[in-house]
Amino acid sequence: MPRLLQRSRPTGSSAASSSFSGRAVDLPPYEEPSCPLNDAGKRALQDLRNGREKRLYEAHLIKSAKFLQESVGATNDALYRRQKNVAMRKAKRSTAGGETDAEADEELARLEQAAADLEVEVSQLTDRTEAALRRVIDYAAELQDEGPVLEEVQAQVNAQKPRPEPKTRPRRQRNNDGDDSNEENEEDPEDVDMDDADEENHHIAGVRDMLKTARQIKQQEYSGLSAHQRYGQNNDYIAFKKTWHDAQHPDDSVPLPDASTWFDDQGRPVKGVVAANDDDDLVVEREIRDLKCPLSLQMMKDPYSNHKCKHTFEKSAIIDYLRSSGGQAKCPVCNQELRVLDLYPDPVMLRRIKRAERERQMNLDTSDAEEDVDPDVSVIAGRTNRVIKKENRRAGASDGIDDD
Repeated sequence: MPRLLQRSRPTGSSAASSSFSGRAVDLPPYEEPSCPLNDAGKRALQDLRNGREKRLYEAHLIKSAKFLQESVGATNDALYRRQKNVAMRKAKRSTAGGETDAEADEELARLEQAAADLEVEVSQLTDRTEAALRRVIDYAAELQDEGPVLEEVQAQVNAQKPRPEPKTRPRRQRNNDGDDSNEENEEDPEDVDMDDADEENHHIAGVRDMLKTARQIKQQEYSGLSAHQRYGQNNDYIAFKKTWHDAQHPDDSVPLPDASTWFDDQGRPVKGVVAANDDDDLVVEREIRDLKCPLSLQMMKDPYSNHKCKHTFEKSAIIDYLRSSGGQAKCPVCNQELRVLDLYPDPVMLRRIKRAERERQMNLDTSDAEEDVDPDVSVIAGRTNRVIKKENRRAGASDGIDDD
């Protein structure tokens, strides 16, 4: 049998505690600090400025921006491949002539609808990714301002002085007759007013209030910037836009609009591109960029661009070139002054190099397959004239040998 619990009435102390827990506790009124931070508090504030937590946050934000950039490239790459595949199937179907194939037409319609659905989904995902990147940039700006904020707070803390001790007012002495004595113990009214004024004007602000005020000032400064200043001039956002545009137009058929057109007057991102006829000054001219390094003349594997000109180099080649000149030299292509600090990895160029390498490998595989195919099968499959003529020449040479 289960044990019976004896329920007894609570004692006076327990009853009082249970009834007290149900009431709201009235906190005492807030009292401003009367003394500034001691040496231990100042050291803790200094450690907060130089702590490794800030570096960890910065590393997380850098990774987040990189992942978002790779995400927008991967999703739009998938959409481009799907649309290209549908276009090729549609063109192949149109060249089939007047033959009717209900099953093929139905399959093509299904693929077109799937591509349209994927385009809507990728567009929505791209919008969310772009908004997430802007939040990451905002967090990075706030984290960057945290150093000056803590520096300002520490300066205010170091400038604080202890509040002066209140002075006790001497009491008036009374004679036996009940009259007030006019001896030296009587305090001068003017001196009393000055001491009270000094005590009231000596205000010691709390560290939390200082931190809150300094952060608000930085936040107001950042909010006063335009969307172009906050994002259009940010390296992470520029790389994001370039990757997005490269995934949508890998053939360089559409130029990337100027950064000043990426946001409208309300600070909202503008999707799509600016037509070249609308404003030629706001459209970046399309240029054919060589995938080979101008210094090593080899296909780049780790491309690095710079903030001074539009030329890209292999990382090891351009760094060795600049270091051989003391860390600063003219661009070997356009003579623009370059420094090592001006260099940065170019993910968009790396995408183009990898895409060109994949296409080259596919062409090699196709050529190898054509050479290994049986001649009769090649003719049926629609082999190129170059291969057929090559075999005809071989056959002619064999006939000549037999005749001799």
